[in-house]
Amino acid sequence: MKIRLSVRHAPRPSIALRVGLLALLAAPLSAQPIEVRNDSIRDFGSAAVQAGFVAGERGAAWLTPACDAELVAVRILWLDQVSSGSQTLGESITISQAGPFPVPGAPLLELLAPVMTEGNFNEFVVVPPIPVAAGTTVVVDFKFFNTPPPIGPSLVTDTDGCQTMKNGVFAIPPSSWLDLCPFGVSGDLAIRAVVTCETLIFADGFESGDTSAWSSTVPFAPVTEWSSYPILQIESETLSWRIPQNRN
Repeated sequence: MKIRLSVRHAPRPSIALRVGLLALLAAPLSAQPIEVRNDSIRDFGSAAVQAGFVAGERGAAWLTPACDAELVAVRILWLDQVSSGSQTLGESITISQAGPFPVPGAPLLELLAPVMTEGNFNEFVVVPPIPVAAGTTVVVDFKFFNTPPPIGPSLVTDTDGCQTMKNGVFAIPPSSWLDLCPFGVSGDLAIRAVVTCETLIFADGFESGDTSAWSSTVPFAPVTEWSSYPILQIESETLSWRIPQNRN
């Protein structure tokens, strides 16, 4: 199934800026939300509904922040092929340390009975946040309570190839963790983490070090603003929509 996504961003006119050393030293620290993901689902892109799971199976993404961070939320894309807007009860979402791939390590947090709304990036807030050191991998997995229908709703992957050591599945049989890629999926699972990183921020709100992308007045719209956009239309098997978020 192909989906067409439209995401609004703030304009970014380029200007020349000169920043002195004193301004750099005086810049405060600010926690910036960053989305950590393996999938490439974006504007006018494609996605595939993975409805081959059965009850008790789990799909997992191995995610690695690039900064010292706190994990504050997880986001899971949940779609079917007819855009029903239905709700589905899952068994659990678990955040774990990374063990020897494809087996997750010790659990850090478990959310029971998550309600998944079709057509959404379903967001679940992590309380309290989980500290994650730069370069440390965490595993986020979704466990199915029921077997999904053949057309979904279910977990979703992108369509540009499955990256090695990034996607796992707890398969039944053999009731063990396996690499998802050899199952023939089209890409990486759309399971994401939201982290906050301590970043130097200047008085106008721009990140230090990102000088090539600074704008004159308005910084780039953060991912947390991509919320509450309705589905626009359905044409055959192509869904044209804006990315909504269902926050829990």
